[in-house]
Amino acid sequence: MNLDFNTSKPLQYIIYLLLFITGQSLSMWGQYVTLPFKNLTYWQAFSMAIPFAWADWFFMTFAVDIGHRYKLVTPTQDTFLLIILQFTLVLLINQFYLKQKVYRSDIIAFGILLVGYFISFFHLVSRALNIPIPEQHITEDTHTVSKKIKKCNGNRKPKNKQKKNNKNKKVKFIENA
Repeated sequence: MNLDFNTSKPLQYIIYLLLFITGQSLSMWGQYVTLPFKNLTYWQAFSMAIPFAWADWFFMTFAVDIGHRYKLVTPTQDTFLLIILQFTLVLLINQFYLKQKVYRSDIIAFGILLVGYFISFFHLVSRALNIPIPEQHITEDTHTVSKKIKKCNGNRKPKNKQKKNNKNKKVKFIENA
């Protein structure tokens, strides 16, 4: 098995998913950690939760970067995965930490989310209807993007020809005495 990170898709997916799951687990735990404590002030709740948000930001930054740099997922698939993970974690936190019951409708909703993710990830509808699947064009260099924008804007012709002709006209100012 090739373990070079730049060429090994399985390794890229493993690292991507580990970072994503770690970040979202910390995020969801931070959102629910204060719920059993009924008499917390806003500041106490904030100070308990914010370290989890910072940790989530750290892990998710790298997860999304890896997912897009190596073209593992699209932004829509990132969002689907985020929703699925958060839904799963909410069910687990409700069941084991908050001691609330998980209902059949929760499980059915989870199944619907998974079906949507797999339809998106494997392009099932596009393949079934012979719709071309667009290739992902992710530009890593923002300088290249800004050059393209400048080039597009630089090639525009003036909309109003009078503006072009007004350059040579002299304007006479009259002073009031």
